[in-house]
Amino acid sequence: MNNSEKIYKKLSKTYTDEEIVESFFFNETLSEEEQKAVNEEFRKLRLARLKQMTPQQILLGNLMQMKILMQDYFKTSKYDPAFSFANQLKHYIKLIGINSKTFSADIGIHPTKLSRIIHEKESPNIELMYRLEKHSDGEFPAFYWWRLHARKLEYLIKTDLEKKLQESSKVSNPLNLSA
Repeated sequence: MNNSEKIYKKLSKTYTDEEIVESFFFNETLSEEEQKAVNEEFRKLRLARLKQMTPQQILLGNLMQMKILMQDYFKTSKYDPAFSFANQLKHYIKLIGINSKTFSADIGIHPTKLSRIIHEKESPNIELMYRLEKHSDGEFPAFYWWRLHARKLEYLIKTDLEKKLQESSKVSNPLNLSA
């Protein structure tokens, strides 16, 4: 009697067949050759499915991947330059397959301003976040874009000690709250 049959007999004492089927996954132990054959068959089916996808489905899949990666990044506490607002905006533009000039026209900002934001010479504003949400048909809410930008700002505030000292030297009469 193989392992799966033992598991089934044990489970069938507590659960109905329907409950077992709905709740459990039985993994067959395959030989190395059988596993290779299964993997190859799966790869062929996956490639065939990919070839049948429309450009719209491919775009949606790529955008969903980007969204999930953003969501995973939001769960971390560390700043990653790959997830800066500018890098994610560049990635978004690349995924949708249009040039920056066309994209800037689509979202109603001057191409030079878009270029400055992408090259991190200028910070994005909230209005741009709203436009990006609308452009993505709501798939990338404005607050996702804002969180990307805020994460970088938080990182800079914590790490740019030189700028902090420079700016603190400009303060006269600071409060003295120590007792």
